[in-house]
Amino acid sequence: MRLKEGAVEFFIPELPDLISKDMEVFYNPFMAINRDFTVLILKAYSKLKAKKLFIADPMSASGVRVLRLLEETDAVEKAFLNDIKKEAIELAQKNLEGHQNVEYFNKDANVFLLENKGFDYIDIDPYGSPVPFLESAIKSLKTGGLIGITATDTASLSGSYPFKAFRRYGSKPLDSEFYHESALRILIKSVIEASFRLDSVLKPVFGFSYRHFLRAFFIKLKGVSKAVDISTKIGYIGYCHSCKFRANYTCILDLPKFCPLCGDFFDYGGPLYIGPIYDNELLNIMKDEDFTYFHKDTIKVFNSILKESSIKSPWFYKANIFGKGIMPKLKDILKDLKATPTHFSPEGFKTDVPFTYVKEYFEKWA
Repeated sequence: MRLKEGAVEFFIPELPDLISKDMEVFYNPFMAINRDFTVLILKAYSKLKAKKLFIADPMSASGVRVLRLLEETDAVEKAFLNDIKKEAIELAQKNLEGHQNVEYFNKDANVFLLENKGFDYIDIDPYGSPVPFLESAIKSLKTGGLIGITATDTASLSGSYPFKAFRRYGSKPLDSEFYHESALRILIKSVIEASFRLDSVLKPVFGFSYRHFLRAFFIKLKGVSKAVDISTKIGYIGYCHSCKFRANYTCILDLPKFCPLCGDFFDYGGPLYIGPIYDNELLNIMKDEDFTYFHKDTIKVFNSILKESSIKSPWFYKANIFGKGIMPKLKDILKDLKATPTHFSPEGFKTDVPFTYVKEYFEKWA
């Protein structure tokens, strides 16, 4: 069947009722937003570096991501597509027919990455967890290069399967109203730690949560001395399920057993990344790009990120956690608490004002 996404048309096998990894050639229409952001950030990154890029898609499937990058940007010098399924590579060749600056491989993704190095951009978008591909991708990425990483195992990262999250990511998820953000920050932490093990440093420059997946982008820094600064931004979030107090801690030994505010049991999540997720220089370039072919949700998420990127707190709030009374409208909350909306939740908002002020504000309404 022939489909359209962004500015391109391409072929895929007939879509089944249930999207799964058992498809002949994998394609998920709900991931169009994921690919929109890849197009957006690659255009901006190419301008930031003032050069065209050598890019790699180790799990290319139908090749639609690379096709869009070739058709919708001027960022690509040469593209390298790989997929372990021969049928996928054959379909990708059909979809990218006419493009000469493309090489195709039919190998395991990790083998492909270890045999081909020096890429300016690598896209890691597996079915499930990206953890098995992190180290080979980091090795294959050149210094100063950009990497995009997707995780679709959001149930474990968000706390539904905490032991699986600990096993895969070495962190304890936090059951809270801001679990989507905590999940993204656990993913970011795990990618940073993987780079540390290889004497490299990956710095987060963009990230978001949408439906069933998390997506984060990183730049590979020059010099392992940068690891010291990045490592200070890995820590824990303490959380009280009774009064909703929360706070950052850089050392687990500093976490109190009982809530400093109400004295009840004090839960925690982490280790996770508690630093800034967004690079302002890159954001400023991204906001001036052409959004014509993007999904309306892509535009909505990005506009929200532009606002919330100024907030330092690694969590967000929802008014209903403070009581069930008649609460103020979100637009009034944003004004009164110097807050911004958040793409993580339509009812959520982010603010840097002290927690006690937020709590007192809502207690007047509850």
